[in-house]
Amino acid sequence: MEKALSSAAYERRLQQEIESLNGRISELTAEKRALERQLIKARQEMSGVHDVNRKNSVNRVMIERRVVDALTAKSPMSSEELYAQAKMVTFDLKASTFRTHLHRLKLKGVIETARVRGRWQLPVQGKAKPLPVGSIFD
Repeated sequence: MEKALSSAAYERRLQQEIESLNGRISELTAEKRALERQLIKARQEMSGVHDVNRKNSVNRVMIERRVVDALTAKSPMSSEELYAQAKMVTFDLKASTFRTHLHRLKLKGVIETARVRGRWQLPVQGKAKPLPVGSIFD
């Protein structure tokens, strides 16, 4: 009987600790979301992307700029090298999402494939299109 009572008390204490942890997790999650919003605002300020409200759009514009900046510094670059650069903007960027960014930049004429498969470069002078700033939703 005593053993059953102490076992029930132990179980109640564990349940209370779990509930306490769940409360802390909720608080930390809310704090994390607030910090993420602040980070997006800071990125908008630093990058001059003021007219974009959606988180994904801000990230997309910043990733596109990072790719163009990287290719301006060194061209051609492999997809993996560009992906590493883009992850500096958004650390949790998925490879498939990044490939979509590359494809969009290629369709816009901002970048092109190099002669070597899997490598990218800026278009030859005269063919290059500037990275759109005002019309980022095309």
